[in-house]
Amino acid sequence: MSRVIALGSADAFSSGGRGNTCWLLEDGGPLCAVDFGPTAMRALTRLGRDPQEVGAVYFTHLHGDHIAGWPFLLVDAVFRARRRAPLAASGPPGTRDRLQALWSACYADAAAKELPFPLEVRELQPGETAEVAGRRIEALRAQHQRPPHVALSLRVHGPAGILAFTGDTGPHAGLADLTRGAALLCAECTDLHAPASDAVGAAPDYPAEAGRRHLAWDDLRAWLPGAGVRRIALGHLGPEARDGRSLIEADARSLGLDLLVCDDLDEIAF
Repeated sequence: MSRVIALGSADAFSSGGRGNTCWLLEDGGPLCAVDFGPTAMRALTRLGRDPQEVGAVYFTHLHGDHIAGWPFLLVDAVFRARRRAPLAASGPPGTRDRLQALWSACYADAAAKELPFPLEVRELQPGETAEVAGRRIEALRAQHQRPPHVALSLRVHGPAGILAFTGDTGPHAGLADLTRGAALLCAECTDLHAPASDAVGAAPDYPAEAGRRHLAWDDLRAWLPGAGVRRIALGHLGPEARDGRSLIEADARSLGLDLLVCDDLDEIAF
């Protein structure tokens, strides 16, 4: 059975006491994760999995709730597990330097030495594709960060088919390409309702003309019936979206969608 496990299901603020959103992929290839935030290591141990089973991490973008578990994966590899197996990562431009900076900031002495195992880091621009740890990773542009920073949505081509991940993104026309032929969509659903137009771009570092940075159930409800993917898992849940779980799932059923609003460690077969 192929499955995705929600190692975490909450937004950057761990709303509802849940872990930061992170997806673990068991699809017949090497074990891998999409994003790896500060709560990912604890989630793996709660699941009864050795973190060193993870052969690759595919990062959607470089915000802390998506990458801050990386130095703890490395320190566990070096000092507890004595890892020798290769480890791979992919992410947007700047991933290599950001991961090394995290490693150095957390464990400076260890970071000054060469790792005792091979580490491959691939950086992808939107529109690029790369083979990383036995899977073809297709990077699409997400609408989440102000340039020059880049956020990605991902299409992960593995042994069991295509899995689609929105990462963090606002609604935009490019999402139509994300779900093509996908067996499962793992989507963010930060808000229950789309914010009023006068709230868009309220942050001073992100102008209104750049569009919204997160998806709401209102956006997903409008998009998903025509997206061509029936199996859907929702994560990155803010408090209102989580409280609206029963409403969202009932709404999805009325649209003919097989949708789960995830809690931590929920499993989604595909």
